[in-house]
Amino acid sequence: MTLTDTEIIVLRELAEAASLEGRDLLLRPLATVSRVCNGIGPSWFPTRLRLAIDSLHPSLKVVAAIHDLWYYYGADTTEDFLRANRAFRENGEKVAKYLYGWYNPRRYLVAWNAARFAKLCDLAGKIAYVSAIDERRSDENTGAPAK
Repeated sequence: MTLTDTEIIVLRELAEAASLEGRDLLLRPLATVSRVCNGIGPSWFPTRLRLAIDSLHPSLKVVAAIHDLWYYYGADTTEDFLRANRAFRENGEKVAKYLYGWYNPRRYLVAWNAARFAKLCDLAGKIAYVSAIDERRSDENTGAPAK
């Protein structure tokens, strides 16, 4: 499951408009963003499951993309891991406020779901974090393009 160039551009624009933390990560080469960002959920989830989660939480796709890149470019420390997860929650709140007015229940549902996903990442995401860093290091060692 890869993002198209058009989808990445749309995510970049939304991240900028909503002032999301880590939005600069989306400015990496399109090929890298497309390859690293796999939707909401860890890479070992079946594609169909990630597509289903994405369709249930479309407002959080941009948040998940930044989070995927944060893991990929992680510093391999507990502090960095927790910071990426905290940013998921905070970015979810920001995108909820950006997309929905205070009167719209979706605003609160999106923020709640972002907090729930961030908590899941805190509890069970360390494997995905380490795996993403290992993937980046492997890419660097093999000279993979578009880093």
